[in-house]
Amino acid sequence: MSAAAPREERAALGLAPLGFLELDPPALVELAATAGFDAVSLRTSAAVPGGVAYPVPAGGALAARTRASLRAAGIEVLQVELVPLARDTDVRRYRPMLEDGAALGASRVVATGDDVEPRVVADRLAALCELAAECRMTVDLEFMRFRALATLGQALRVIELCGRPEVQVMIDALHLFRSGGQAHELRSVPAGRLGVCQLCDAPARPPPRDALAAEAREDRLLPGAGGLPLGALIDALPAGTRFAAEVPLSAPLGALPAIERARRIATAAQALLTACGRGTRDMI
Repeated sequence: MSAAAPREERAALGLAPLGFLELDPPALVELAATAGFDAVSLRTSAAVPGGVAYPVPAGGALAARTRASLRAAGIEVLQVELVPLARDTDVRRYRPMLEDGAALGASRVVATGDDVEPRVVADRLAALCELAAECRMTVDLEFMRFRALATLGQALRVIELCGRPEVQVMIDALHLFRSGGQAHELRSVPAGRLGVCQLCDAPARPPPRDALAAEAREDRLLPGAGGLPLGALIDALPAGTRFAAEVPLSAPLGALPAIERARRIATAAQALLTACGRGTRDMI
C-alpha cells in the first residue's frame, strides 16, 4: 500500500474503538495516529453487560500511558463511550467515567437508550447531560435498530422530551439505513441537533432482524465497498460535521493485523469524504 498523504491534504477523521477492542487506549491512540486518523474515541464503559471496556482512572498508570501516547501522536480524544440509558440506570455512577474522559481531553460522551418508554430515557438523558456539563462535555445520543432507541425519529423525540439544548444525535451510517432511515431526513433535523457521524458500509439488503446486532458489531464493510448511499448521507449533513470511522471487519479483512485494517479503513473513509467535498482538516 502506498504511503499516506500528508495530514494537511487528507480528510479529517476519527477512529471508533469497535473493531479494535483488543487494543487498550494507549495502543489504540498509537494505531490511529500511525494509520492517519486525527482523533480516537475510547470504550471506557462496556456497551453490554460483560463487554470489553478500558476504564482510565485519572491517577492510574493506564491514564498516564494514554496521555503520553496522545502527546506523542498529536491527536485528540473525541468521545468516550458507552452509557446505556434505562429505567434502572443510576447516572451518578458514570461520574468517574466522565471525569476521567475529560482529563484525557474528551469533549463528548456517547449514550444510547435501552428502555421502551421515551420519557424514561429522556429523564436519564437529562441527568447525564447535567453531569457531562459539569465535566465540560456534551452528549451524543446514538440510536441502533436492535436497541429500544432504534430510529432517528425516536432519538429526536427523546431529545425533545429531555429539554437540554446541548445534546445531539450521533448518526451511524449502518444504524440509520438499517432502521429504515433516509439521508434526506437529516436535512429537516433542527439546527445543532446532529453530532458526530460514523462511517462504514454494508450490503444494501439488510440481514434478518435477529442478525442486525452481529452485523453491526463484527461484519461491516469499508466505506465505499457496499451498497449504502453514503454520498447522499454525507451531502445531507451540515457543514462542520465531525466524522469518525466505525468499521469492525469480518474475514478475510478482519484477519489482517490491526494496523493494516486501520490503514485500509482510513484510506477508504478519507477517499469518500474527499469525493463528497469534505476533505479538509477543518472538519475535526
